[in-house]
Amino acid sequence: MKKYLIYILFILAVISTFAFSGCGKRKVPVSATPQPVKEEVVQQGEELPPPKEDVIKKAKLTVTGDLMVHSWQYNEAYNKETGAYDFSHNFSEIKKYFTESDLVIGNLETVFAGEDKGISDYPSFNTPDSFAKALKEAGFNLLTTANNHCMDKGTDGLNRTIKVLDDLGIDHFGTYLSKEQRDSILVKDVNGIKIAFLSYTYGTNGIPVSSEYSVNRIDGGNMEADISRAKGMADLVVVMPHMGTEYEETVRDEYKALADKMFDAGADIILASHPHVLQPMEYRTITNPDGTTRDGFIIYSLGNCISSQTTPPRNAGVILNLEIQQLNDDKPEIKQVSVIPIWTQFRNVKEEDHFIVRSVYDMLSLSDDELKATVRAKDIKRLKEIQVQSTKTLLGYEVPIEEIKPEYIFER
Repeated sequence: MKKYLIYILFILAVISTFAFSGCGKRKVPVSATPQPVKEEVVQQGEELPPPKEDVIKKAKLTVTGDLMVHSWQYNEAYNKETGAYDFSHNFSEIKKYFTESDLVIGNLETVFAGEDKGISDYPSFNTPDSFAKALKEAGFNLLTTANNHCMDKGTDGLNRTIKVLDDLGIDHFGTYLSKEQRDSILVKDVNGIKIAFLSYTYGTNGIPVSSEYSVNRIDGGNMEADISRAKGMADLVVVMPHMGTEYEETVRDEYKALADKMFDAGADIILASHPHVLQPMEYRTITNPDGTTRDGFIIYSLGNCISSQTTPPRNAGVILNLEIQQLNDDKPEIKQVSVIPIWTQFRNVKEEDHFIVRSVYDMLSLSDDELKATVRAKDIKRLKEIQVQSTKTLLGYEVPIEEIKPEYIFER
């Protein structure tokens, strides 16, 4: 009996050992097994695209003052042998300042009504078409046409002027052939920066305007609404009002108030004309309706670019350069404003009429012999006056001849 008991205990021990150490061993759940860091997860992190680089867009706008043609100019440009007018020499000395600009802008203060209407000057201008060709060849590619002389030859003259510019590929704004054109605000894409352009005139010298869309008027009821609408269409809004008092070198309060209305409506840059003389410029900090601020700039008059108004201070003007920069989709900034004082030569040293727009620096940096061979003695004196007077007006301080520069940066 004892022998059988020992045998049974032995059998039970063997079965117990097999159950815990044989093929029926316990499995560890997969979820409980520590997982190594997969190499592909690290690689995935390394393959993420790098941060995007900032996109910087730039645009350079170059602006001149009034473009006018009096009888002295078209008589000098007329070739009796060919019966044609040639104005190309008018801008031969300043076109070099336009080559690096994206837009070259001027105030066309005349019309191209056709020679059959009679070539004429003040008080009712009509200029040969070849002057428009000279503007194109010089580099002008954008003109404001809303001014007090745009109706000098009536609606027909206004409409033909637009067609002449269209045929030459010169963009324009301020006068229009239809309501659809007037309502279509001109927006230029300049290197990715969208810039809207608007212009308005205080009047048309009493000449009736036949349609509500032909000429943009400051008091026409549309100006502030147009500016506000342009703000939603473009990154930057430029307004070129024809306002001010002729031949006054200071700015009246009423025109400062008018400029404030334009800024409040959404204008960023205001480039005014009409006085025919230089007037001050300034930076502005504009408060938006939501309390944020933005930078603005205004020049109240760029003076004459070319005309036969030869008495001081009407024979002085400026080439204004505006350098715009936009970072990504931020509001574009006015990075730099600079000016080049200019002068219109009326007669050469032989006392012959010969109209050429010249840089004051280019003239006064010549040697004495070269200068005397180029301009009359009375004009040398005038050039020196323009150097001092124009810098005082535009920069707020006089730059003497000894410190003359080809271009002046307007500091904030």
